[in-house]
Amino acid sequence: MVSSAIEMKLDDLLKALKRMKRRYKDDPDYAKARAIFPKDWPM
Repeated sequence: MVSSAIEMKLDDLLKALKRMKRRYKDDPDYAKARAIFPKDWPM
């Protein structure tokens, strides 16, 4: 699992991904990269 590969608890990883989603939501490059994931994906 990604969380164990980067030595983070799953809950902490999800929180970090949600922070990134909020922080970069208006960035066009982020939006383009994010478009490959489902809408409910935490990233």
